[in-house]
Formats: sequence, structure tokens, C-alpha cells
Amino acid sequence: MEHDHDQFFLEVKLMIADYLSARIQLLKYDFYEKTAKLTATLFSSLVIAMLASMMLLFLSLALGFYLGSVFNSYGTGFLLVTGIYLAMLLPFILFRKSWIEKTIINRIIGQLTEKEEDEK
Repeated sequence: MEHDHDQFFLEVKLMIADYLSARIQLLKYDFYEKTAKLTATLFSSLVIAMLASMMLLFLSLALGFYLGSVFNSYGTGFLLVTGIYLAMLLPFILFRKSWIEKTIINRIIGQLTEKEEDEK
């Protein structure tokens, strides 16, 4: 009878060890998946931002040259383009915490908790 209890507790101990090992492995894989998704999102966002920046650079040059030819002064044309960017930049500087930082934080948290929401 004593032997049966020892065998039972040994089997329970092994089952608990197997369960914990499997649970740790599952948590590792979940971490790897979330890290991979976040990395992919950041990389694709970086590529989009770089391409958009290049497009914006060439559009800005074109607008500067166009306005320069309209006002017969390239300096004035590029100064106007700079003024347009300054007017667009000021609201972003003033509201960066509420607009940009919160949006980025929320997207990253959303990306990290996406699987948990799918399971519910």
C-alpha cells in the first residue's frame, strides 16, 4: 500500500514537471511570435516611412522649383516650401505626446496583445 502511494506521488510529480516544461515552452514560443510580429511591423513601417520620405523630398524639390519660377526667385520658392513644412511641424511638436506617442504606444501594445484578444 505504501508503494502505491509513492508510485502515485511520483507519477503526479512527473506530470506536473511535464506540464510546467510544456507551459514554459509555450510561453517561449508565444514570446518569439510576438517579437517576430513586432519586428515585421516595425520593419515594414520603416520601409514605408523611407519611401514616403523620398517621395516627399522630390515633391518638395519640385514645388520649390515651381514656386521659384512663379516668383522669379528660387530662394523665395524654397523659403515658401520651408514655411509650409514649419506650419505643418508646429502642431506635431505641440501635440506630439497626445497624438503621436500615444498612438505608437497603443499600436505596439495592441500588436503584443493581439493573440490574447483572439483567444477570448
